Amino acid sequence: MQESLLSANDKPGLRSPWPSRYPALTIIFALVAIAATAAALYVWRGQRSAVAQITLAQTQARRAEQTFKAGESAIDTFVANLTDRLANAKAIPPQEIPALLGDVESAVGTLVTKTDNDPEARRIQGAMYIQFSSTYLARGNVQLAVASARKGSDIFRALAAAAPNNDEIQSNVGLSLQRLGEALRANGDIKGGLGADRESLEIARALASKEPGNRQFRTDVVLALWRLASAGDEPRTRLTEALKILKNLKLAAMLAPDQEEWITTIEDDLSRMP
Repeated sequence: MQESLLSANDKPGLRSPWPSRYPALTIIFALVAIAATAAALYVWRGQRSAVAQITLAQTQARRAEQTFKAGESAIDTFVANLTDRLANAKAIPPQEIPALLGDVESAVGTLVTKTDNDPEARRIQGAMYIQFSSTYLARGNVQLAVASARKGSDIFRALAAAAPNNDEIQSNVGLSLQRLGEALRANGDIKGGLGADRESLEIARALASKEPGNRQFRTDVVLALWRLASAGDEPRTRLTEALKILKNLKLAAMLAPDQEEWITTIEDDLSRMP
């Protein structure tokens, strides 16, 4: 039941709902490329792939200068790949992670400032903080995981308030709350974690009701229910509802093969409940 807003192997960054509007701003991407490359050098030092990785990074940076669309995609990819590597680079002491990510945070902050808080630049920043939260959580720094997830969630809330009819950004709020709930629970705030997950579910329900033909929005409801059930929040009721949704989606031929397997998994979970 893995569903990450921000998995490097799934979708780097959150869903992007806005067109690019600042072609000239791609020069600023060089700041992000420098920061990410510097941190990546630390991560990859001593590995045979170092030269190839840095060469690829530099090539992407040069290409990104051609259009802001390329730039935003490359920034998302840089941040996602870097945070994923830091999360798994056990040789790096956890206390050194904030300094490495701080350079990227500063560069993206400059991007936001130079674009006068352009929504797409803010989206990149919000996704960056959610990625940071995942890294901090993986390395055991739950306080910074919570702080980063909250920053990301706050950014997406602000974007959603400015674009109330934009379903994709509304969905991003819900997905960011997923990470916040995870971080809060890891920090011992069970009530806060449940609150974030319940709000995420409400957002997912509203979007699925608005667009019943949108498979992503409807499976977001399933996953939100599943998370709450796993956290002990009315597990039988939550799983029963999730199962019903999945079966309806299967009848409508709206599930991918791996999603169809969720039906068996949930049925097994329900069968083991008293």
